[in-house]
Order: sequence, then C-alpha cells, then structure tokens
Amino acid sequence: MTHSSLTSVWSTGNAAVGGWVTGGGEFSFDLYRRSGYDYVGLDCQHAALDEGDAAALTRRAIDGPATIVRVSKNDATLIGRLCDSGADGIIVPMVNNAAEAAAAVAATWFPPHGVRSYGPFRHDLPSGDIVAMAERVSVFVMIETVDGLANVEEICAVPGLAGVYVGPADLSIALGLSPSDAYSTDQLVESVERIRVACAANSIVLGMHQRDAASAVQWIARGARLVSLGGDGAMFLTAAKASLAQAKS
Repeated sequence: MTHSSLTSVWSTGNAAVGGWVTGGGEFSFDLYRRSGYDYVGLDCQHAALDEGDAAALTRRAIDGPATIVRVSKNDATLIGRLCDSGADGIIVPMVNNAAEAAAAVAATWFPPHGVRSYGPFRHDLPSGDIVAMAERVSVFVMIETVDGLANVEEICAVPGLAGVYVGPADLSIALGLSPSDAYSTDQLVESVERIRVACAANSIVLGMHQRDAASAVQWIARGARLVSLGGDGAMFLTAAKASLAQAKS
C-alpha cells in the first residue's frame, strides 16, 4: 500500500515530485513538508544524514506527505530500523540483480515472507498487524550499474517491488559517459527507456533523481513518475545567489 500523497497524484496520470534532504536535517525536512511536495526524500547515501538521523526525523512525520529514505546500502538491519520509525518508502542503491532486489523487499517483511525483526516505535503504526506494517512500506531499487541495467527485466519482476529509481550520474559513469551531462543531454534516453518498459510490463513505478525542475519536466515527459528535485543545499545556493544578485543590481 503506497502512501496516499503518491497514489493520489498517480491516479490523475501525473508524476509525484519530491524534495530531497541532504544536509539541512530537520530544518529542510520541515520546510519541504510545508511546501506542497508530494514526498520528501531523506538521503543517507550521499549526505550528512545517517539512518539514525533519518529514523528520528521520520518518527515525527505522522501527517503530511510521504517520507522516503534512501539507505546507504542494501542492509536488512538499516532498512528494518527505518520501517520501524514509520518510513513510507525505502530506496536501495546499487542493486545489480533480482536476488539483491528480493533481499531489499524481504527486509521490509516479517517471517516467513521476509527477515524483518519486530520493533515498531511510532505510535500510529498498525503494530497489531504485521502484514499491514509490511505492506505500508514501498520499496524502490536503484538501477545505476552495468549489471543492474543488464538485469533490469528480472529486477522489475521481483514480487513486492514498488518501483525502480534511476541514478543518472552513476548510471552514466557505469556506461562510460560523463556524469555532468546526465541530466541535460540525451545520453541516457535509450537506457532509461529500457527501464521504463520493464517497469510498465510489471506495473511498477519509474523514478529518477533530477538536478532541477527543467530536467525533471523533461524526464517526466519520458515516463518518470517519481521525481526528486536536486537537493536542499543546491536549492538554497541557487536561491541565495539569485537574491544576492538582485539586491546588488
């Protein structure tokens, strides 16, 4: 069961757009939640946050848009902690094959269907129903390696997967392309289209990280349905520079 802030957007045929917290912690998280975004992403892979920080923030995010956490690695203990804190979605980086994708899904489910240990610590979770607790967490795996792209059809067919999340910079590097051109050129169009087709064949969501609104619009037109906009640091820097330039002019 995916969070209503996402399904309500998808039901209209539109893409869900999210804010992305890398360094601002609680301050950025709160501002994104108040700004009308469909979800807020917390980054534990390329950021100052770790899974403990993300769990503490997520624990307090009872109302409002979905909270999706990108974990630092495909680790059942880390994923389980975030599920217990009430994360609505988990993004798992560097997934290379169907077995790794299945392990990510299993980390959100209790035995006999998974490996998650029981220990919820947010009061509004359906703690009396372990199936409902598992089903409320959407799992997205990242395709950003040569092996991941080669195995994308098998990955997308893994039961319980909510979607695939493309890392344009890492996928570009893996394919021998420039990461700085990942968002502004057509160098990934063919690869992303293959991923989109695999997602569509299995009725799961294609997600992508984007640098800014302009690149997001471009990739939404190509089929992306879960799109994160840059990061809090880059967004603040852009606004700060623009305000300074206007004032000095």
